[in-house]
Amino acid sequence: MAKLEELSELLVSEIRNFEMAVKKLEEIQKKKITIDISEFKKAMSDHKLLMENQNSTTKRTVDHFENLMKDGNINPKWAVIVFIVSLALNCIGVMIILFL
Repeated sequence: MAKLEELSELLVSEIRNFEMAVKKLEEIQKKKITIDISEFKKAMSDHKLLMENQNSTTKRTVDHFENLMKDGNINPKWAVIVFIVSLALNCIGVMIILFL
């Protein structure tokens, strides 16, 4: 009989705890919870502006380097001409030495 009373007290206690939890949940449901995302929107718009500025800066830098590569010559024309003439003279000199 004592165990039955203990079990019934435990059951009543659990039911009371359950009823209190249900009341708390009902109170929470009655409250309207809204999420304010204005700060998040501001942070995202600031980030978007930053990325657009960085993208435009990168594009200008790439365009500048492309123009430099398009217009730039690795070796000046006079140096190439001098090299070809000296190479031709060396070949002629070697041929003269071999055939003499």
